[in-house]
Amino acid sequence: MRGLIITNQELGHNQYKVKRLKEEFFKLNVSLDVFTNNGTRAIIRDDHLYIRLPHADFVIYLDKDIYLARQLEKAGYRLFNKADFIKMCDDKMLTNLACANKGIRMPKTVAGPLFYSERLKKENLTFLDQLMVELGMPMVVKEVYGSLGTGVHLVKTKEELVKLYRQICRKPIQFQEFISSSYGKTLRVLVVDKKVIGGFVRQNVGDFRSNFGSTATSKKAENCDKYFEFAQKIAEKFDIEYAGIDLLFGYGDEPVLCEINSNAFFEEFERVTEINVAKHIAEMIIKTVNKEHEQKQAKSSAHK
Repeated sequence: MRGLIITNQELGHNQYKVKRLKEEFFKLNVSLDVFTNNGTRAIIRDDHLYIRLPHADFVIYLDKDIYLARQLEKAGYRLFNKADFIKMCDDKMLTNLACANKGIRMPKTVAGPLFYSERLKKENLTFLDQLMVELGMPMVVKEVYGSLGTGVHLVKTKEELVKLYRQICRKPIQFQEFISSSYGKTLRVLVVDKKVIGGFVRQNVGDFRSNFGSTATSKKAENCDKYFEFAQKIAEKFDIEYAGIDLLFGYGDEPVLCEINSNAFFEEFERVTEINVAKHIAEMIIKTVNKEHEQKQAKSSAHK
């Protein structure tokens, strides 16, 4: 069996996740070749799609470039995670939409209308008054694309809200109720093969974002069964192969979904929990690829 890892050009080959995955796959006698998504891995020429990568039984896709992901799938590569799941997780508003009507508790959320002109008219700001009534203040404003706490803002007054909105209204954004009981604190749960394998609590005394800046600390999750059960429900509803699920500590200690990360880093997780995440991922991928191969063979034999 042969696999590929596709990494983001900025992160490169030296990230912890790549090193650990190579170690665990090597123990299972599976070779992994690492390639950077440098913009030259696929090309559409004339009426054909050409992929400039070797054949592989699977691809561990450690990037958010949805275009290359879809091109690889179109060419027959099996991605972990799949392109549709990466897209859903990368866009925070799409995550909320996917979870709606599925019994998954989330903060009240409103998608921001997108503007194209350079100048906002006064009447374009009137909906902010309705938002303040619906969501209350303070309010969280998020750019739907972003990692490590970037593009996530907490506004406390109408003046702050108007100023920020003027700055980012031409980007896809969402407005959310602020869960004050979870100020600077979240629970990161890791899921592999539709099963919760553990979690750790992030605490930030210097910011409302638990994963932002140098003041954030982590500790192994304890007495969090209710939160693990909530994450397990999400894992099963979306058939999650690998993801990090971030949960807020809601009022009355009720779990609330913050976001789902399709390519969650796990260096901190392995350090804090001492759980071998890379081994779980390697075993899941090999099991899945073998199962799907057997299903294809059985289907092929049935048609003969």
